[in-house]
Amino acid sequence: MADVVRIGIIGTGGMANGHARRFNEIEGSQVVSCLDLIPERASAFAQKHEIPHVAESIEALLDRVDAVSVVTPDRFHRAPSLAALAAGKHLLCEKPLSVTLAEAQEMAAAAVRSGRIHMINFSYRESAAFQRAIRLREEGALGALRHVHASYLQTWLSSDVWGSWTREALVWRLQASQSGGVLGDIGCHILDMATAVAGDVARARCTLRTFPKVLGDDEVTEYEGKPLDVNDTAIIELEFTDGGLGVVHTTRWATGHANHLRCEVHGTRGALHFDLDEGYGKIATCLGEAVHRCGWTVEDLAKTPDNYARFITAIQTGKADQPDTVRGAQVQAYLDACERSAVSGQWEDVATDLRS
Repeated sequence: MADVVRIGIIGTGGMANGHARRFNEIEGSQVVSCLDLIPERASAFAQKHEIPHVAESIEALLDRVDAVSVVTPDRFHRAPSLAALAAGKHLLCEKPLSVTLAEAQEMAAAAVRSGRIHMINFSYRESAAFQRAIRLREEGALGALRHVHASYLQTWLSSDVWGSWTREALVWRLQASQSGGVLGDIGCHILDMATAVAGDVARARCTLRTFPKVLGDDEVTEYEGKPLDVNDTAIIELEFTDGGLGVVHTTRWATGHANHLRCEVHGTRGALHFDLDEGYGKIATCLGEAVHRCGWTVEDLAKTPDNYARFITAIQTGKADQPDTVRGAQVQAYLDACERSAVSGQWEDVATDLRS
């Protein structure tokens, strides 16, 4: 491996800008090539981030890189990820891993077989509070799990805080032809958060809704001839493998919340909660004797590395890190159970074969 990890970015839309910026900021990492179905967009992206090569094909990109960052729309993660792994490249894939459990299982299996570093970009793993919460649960500080409450709330369908929902960077997320909806897009984040802290899920029950969108004084169900047909609100009940229960909810209609994540976990011996609007490093705990007086202690934690830095470190050291694609497939299994439940109206079992 060369001293500098050479990165290729596939998909040069809005999210890709963060990938390029962060990889070029990390010592020992450089974005050297990019690829997009729209060549003009790739060229502009390369110029903006001083990327020396715009690839005309995935093969041309793979010939120049050590690792690939896949930042295409959700429904198009599978093919470039599998191509990169087959070529022996390390892989960072945007979340969700895919939009179907079968594809996620296929991708995780290919990643494990490849022997390369493979990660999924659940970006809120960079929260020090999130990381501390995982450790506290694993150490048994909370006792037996009883109740979990987690939410991821956005407002861009009821507010212009991010600009109009009709702009290119947002509108594709409302179309089933490209996106898994709010459940797949940000529900995967809050399911990763809730279950990484609280533990594995046995069953799920889910209600999904797709509301008409507001455009001026009108309510619309399509835009520029394309249906706005994917879920924008999800309410999820979880039954954990150890018997605890939880509620997770997410929506694009949370007026007053630009991008709000919160997680609470309550057990027989203690509890914790963290709210990323209050800071990525702030966590509140109620542990030990403080349980009997409902006393909470708030800690401000030091910053932890983000996924981009951990990905590069893993490549340089050969030591795998989380969240990997197997974790991505596990979260996809939760999403799959939610989707089946939304149709059946019943509790649905979570698949456990993640690398078929």
